[in-house]
Amino acid sequence: MSELNRLHEAISATIKAALPQFETVEAYASAAPTTVLPALFHSITALKPGDDPGDGRVRVIATFEARIFVDSAGEQAALGIATLACQMTVLLRKQFWALDFVDEAKAVQALPVQLSADAALPRNWTVQWEQALYLGAEQWPWPVEPGPLAFAFSPDTGPGFEGDYQSAEDLQ
Repeated sequence: MSELNRLHEAISATIKAALPQFETVEAYASAAPTTVLPALFHSITALKPGDDPGDGRVRVIATFEARIFVDSAGEQAALGIATLACQMTVLLRKQFWALDFVDEAKAVQALPVQLSADAALPRNWTVQWEQALYLGAEQWPWPVEPGPLAFAFSPDTGPGFEGDYQSAEDLQ
């Protein structure tokens, strides 16, 4: 399974567990007339290059979007959807989705979306955030050298000076 599949499954599972008031939580879907509300649909909306971690993986900065929908006919619908958006922003604080290839969520913002003046359409808000993702396998192209880390100081290094090397503990 790819990192992105694992990430989206983890996002859905975390949201479902933390915010059970959502009847529907899905990745890469959109509201349909049969969607059970309130609903949240999340996806990656942009990718840009990040700094090279130097370990063979690729670091990308992903922009995520979660669209939240509630029934506009419901009492206090405007407050209800704003509350759900706030709860989602709180959930994103220091969020890693329990995955080791994801940095914490940053640049979180929530905004109402005005699709139409038609009161029959569901109200919706968008919560956006960025997260750095480390994709691919770590690579270490050099052989694993046995033995502990040792320090020597020039010019007393190399063959013939091994006995002069010091451990990190000896340098204290």
